[in-house]
Amino acid sequence: MSPRRTHNPKDLPQRLGSEALVKQARATKPRRRSARDGKPGFLARITRPAAPKAPKVAKAPKVAKAPRIAKTEKVARARAPKGPGLLARWLERRREAKIKARVRGPRSRAQAGLSTTGTNTRTRTRQVRQSPGWLAKLFAPRPGPTRSEADELRGVRRRATMVLAVFAAAVSVILGRAFQLQLLEGEQYSDAAERQATVSAHIKAKRGVIKDRHGAELAITVDVDSVIANPRLIEDPAEAARKLAPILGLSPKKLERRLSGKRAFTFLRRRVSSDVAAQVLALGIKGIGTEKEPKRFYSNVDLAAHVLGFTNFEGEGRAGVERRFDEDLQGSSTEVLGLRDALGNRVFSQGFVPDSVLEGSDLTLTLDRQIQYAAQSALEEAVTGYKAKSGVAVVLEPSTGDILALASYPTYNPNNLSGTTADNHLNRVVSAVFEPGSTMKMVTVSAALEEGLIRPESKIDCEDGQWRFGGRTIRDANHHYGELTVTEVLQKSSNICSAKIGVMLQRDRLYQWLRRFGFGETTGVELPGELRGLIRDPDSWRDIALANIAFGQGVAVTPLQVAQAAATIANGGVRMRPRLVRRLEDKQGQVTEPERPEGVRIMSERTAGQVAKMMTEVTKPGGTALKAAVPGFEVAGKTGTAQKIDPVTRAYSHELYTASFVGFVPADRPEVTILVLVDEPKGSIYGGDVAGPAFKKIALAALSARSVFPDQPEARDAFLAAYRPEPLPKEHPEAALAHGGDREKWSESEALGEEQEFGAAFAASLSEEAQALLGLEPLAEAAPAEAAAGVGRMPNFAGLKLHEVLNRSAEVRCDPVVKGTGRVVHQAPAAGARIAPGDACTVTLEPRG
Repeated sequence: MSPRRTHNPKDLPQRLGSEALVKQARATKPRRRSARDGKPGFLARITRPAAPKAPKVAKAPKVAKAPRIAKTEKVARARAPKGPGLLARWLERRREAKIKARVRGPRSRAQAGLSTTGTNTRTRTRQVRQSPGWLAKLFAPRPGPTRSEADELRGVRRRATMVLAVFAAAVSVILGRAFQLQLLEGEQYSDAAERQATVSAHIKAKRGVIKDRHGAELAITVDVDSVIANPRLIEDPAEAARKLAPILGLSPKKLERRLSGKRAFTFLRRRVSSDVAAQVLALGIKGIGTEKEPKRFYSNVDLAAHVLGFTNFEGEGRAGVERRFDEDLQGSSTEVLGLRDALGNRVFSQGFVPDSVLEGSDLTLTLDRQIQYAAQSALEEAVTGYKAKSGVAVVLEPSTGDILALASYPTYNPNNLSGTTADNHLNRVVSAVFEPGSTMKMVTVSAALEEGLIRPESKIDCEDGQWRFGGRTIRDANHHYGELTVTEVLQKSSNICSAKIGVMLQRDRLYQWLRRFGFGETTGVELPGELRGLIRDPDSWRDIALANIAFGQGVAVTPLQVAQAAATIANGGVRMRPRLVRRLEDKQGQVTEPERPEGVRIMSERTAGQVAKMMTEVTKPGGTALKAAVPGFEVAGKTGTAQKIDPVTRAYSHELYTASFVGFVPADRPEVTILVLVDEPKGSIYGGDVAGPAFKKIALAALSARSVFPDQPEARDAFLAAYRPEPLPKEHPEAALAHGGDREKWSESEALGEEQEFGAAFAASLSEEAQALLGLEPLAEAAPAEAAAGVGRMPNFAGLKLHEVLNRSAEVRCDPVVKGTGRVVHQAPAAGARIAPGDACTVTLEPRG
C-alpha cells in the first residue's frame, strides 16, 4: 500500500472560493479504501510492523514578485471602482473558514482511528463543490470599467443625485406648508372662512327712560336721521360736496375730502333734523343716504341737567345719573349672527331677540319735576338779579332724605352742548365746597343744648360787638349787642355769642358734633364727583380756630351737607342719608330698589324741637330773614353771610361773600327742607336779602306740589296769592336737532377733570385755614406780580386724550411734552401747580385696557 499523502494547508491560496481550490482539494485528498480492496484483518493490522514515515513534502517555491505597474495603469486602477466592501470581505472569510474545516475534517478523523465510509466522502465532496453564496456573488469583485465608462457612470450618478435632491426639497416644502396651514395657521384660516360665510349685526339696546317720582319722563331715546356716504360710489366728489355743503352746514373742502376717501362708509353729519334729511335725499346723489340712529333727548331742556347729565354719540353716560347708572340704562346689547347667500346678501332669522330683553331699565328718581323747575327758576332769578357768580338750591324731604330738587347755576342744555364750558357742567351741590358762615350756628347751638351747657333762655354777653380772643378780635357785623338769650343769638346771628358757645363745647366735643351732623364725609348720594368737605383734626386747632369754626369759618362743606344738617333738625334729631334714586325697573317688570340705610339719631327729639322753635324767630320781625317768610306757615331757618378769602391779600375780603339761607317748612311738621346759596352777589350781601326770596318761592311751589296748604281761609288766600305757578319749559326733538351741537366735545374724562379743578379753585377762595384743610399751597406775597406776569395754574390732564391735552395746554400757554399714546395717566407739574407762559409740562399717556 502506497504511503498516505499528506496536505499542508499553508499551500492553499488565499481565495479558497475559486474553482482551482476545489480541484486541488480533490487531488490532494487520500482515496478511502473499501472492504473490496483487500483490507487486512484485525490481527494482521496489530501484528504488522509500523509503516515508515512519509517523506516530507517539499516547500512550494516562492512566488516571484509582480512586475512594477505602470503609472497609467495605477491611475486607471485608482479611477476604477473599489473592491468588495467590509461586509463582503467578512462573509468571504467566513466561507473560507468553513471550507478549511471541511478539508481538515477527514484527516483528523482518520488520525483518531475513526472509520469512514464512501458515502460520507461523497457528501463532503458535494459540499465542497457547491458554488459560492449569493452574498459572495453580490459583493464579489468585478472588472472595473474603462475611463469613458467611469465618466459616464459619474454623470449618471450626479444627475440622479440632483433629481433626488430636487424631489426631497419639493416634498419638504409641501410638508412644511401643510404643517403651517394645518397646525400654525389653521385656526386663523378657519375663522376667515367662517367670516366669509357668516355675517354679524350688533343690536344695541334701547336706553332706558329716566322719570321723576310721579312718572314724568325726563330723558328718553328717539330715532333720528344721520347723513351717510359711500365714497366708492360717488362719481364726482367735488360736485357732491358743493351741493351738500349749504344743507349740512359744512365747508365744501371738508366734505370733498370725506367723499374722496377709499372707505365704503362714512358719516357726513350725525343726528340731523327730518328737514335736513329730506333735502339731502332730494338731491339724488348716488352714494349719499340717511341712516336712523338713537339720540338721547331731554324734553324739558335744562331741567335737572346736573342731575340727569348727558350721553355721548355712542349713547354712553358722561355725567350725572346717566353716567352713574349707565350699565343699567344701556341694557343688554348683543351681537346676532346670520348667513350670506350666493349673492352676498345678509340673511337673519326673524324675531331672534325680543325687544324686552334688549331694552335698558327705566330709572325713577326722587325728583319732583314741578319743584325742580321752581328751584331752578328761583335760583336763576337770584343769581342774575344780584349779578352773582353762581348759585345752588337743594330741596329735601326731611323724613326720608329724598331729594325733591337739586339745582346748580350756571346750567346747560344737554340737548345742545355746543358753547358750554366746564363751569356750566359743574354740579356745585356736591362737587364744590364753601365756608358755611352763620348757617353753622344752628349746629353749634344744637350741640351745646344736647350737652346741657345752655338752655334756650340762657343769656350770653355779646361784648358790645367786639371780643378779643386767641390774639384776634371777633366782631358782630354792624351790631353792638349786650346780653342775648340763645334764641336771640340765632335770631340776630351773633358771631361773638356763637364763638363763646363753641368755647364751652371745647375742641373735641365740637369736632365730634360736626362729624355727627355729617360734615367731613360724603353723604352717599347717587351722583358722581361728590366731595367730603374738609375739617381739620381738633388737635391742630388754635383758640381762634375753635371760635371761628363755631360760627362757620375755617371749615369747608358742600351745600348738600348743610341741607342734610338742617333736615336732621327738622326730622327730630334723626339724620337721613340723602337719596336720589327710588327704583330701577326692567322691561319684564322686575323692580330693584336701592338699599336705604336706617336713620341715625344724633340728638334727642326734645333738643331738635327746641332748636327748631328758636329758628322760627329768624323769619319773624327782629330776625334776619323776613323775606323768607311763607304766608300761612311758620318757617324755621338760618341765614348765612360768609366772607371769602381775597386771593391777593390772603385775608377775608370785604367785597366777596356767599349769601345763603337754609330752613324747613312748616316748622311744626316739616314737609321740605330748602337751601339756597348765592356766590359773590353784588349790591346786597346778606343771606336774608339775597337767598330769602328764592327760598320763599321754592317753598310755595313745593308745598303746593305736595298739596300742603294753610288751614285758615285767610292764610290760604294769602298763600295762593303769593304762589304763581309757571309752565314747564318743553322742547320738541326737531327743535333740539335744529341747534344740534357737537356732543362729542365733552368726554367723560374732560368733564371730571374740570370738576376736580374747579373744586380746588373754588376752595382756594376760602379762608387760610380752609385752604390748609384742602391741602392747597398758600398764595405767595408776590401774587399780584405773578398775576401781572401771567402766572397760572397747571390744569388737571388726568384721563384726557392727546387733542384734549393740546387744547387745554394752549389755554394756559404751557409747552406740552407728550410721551406715549392713549389717555393721560401722569403729569408733571401736578394739577394746580403754578406755571408761567412757556413752561414745559410733561404728560404720559397709556392706552386703556
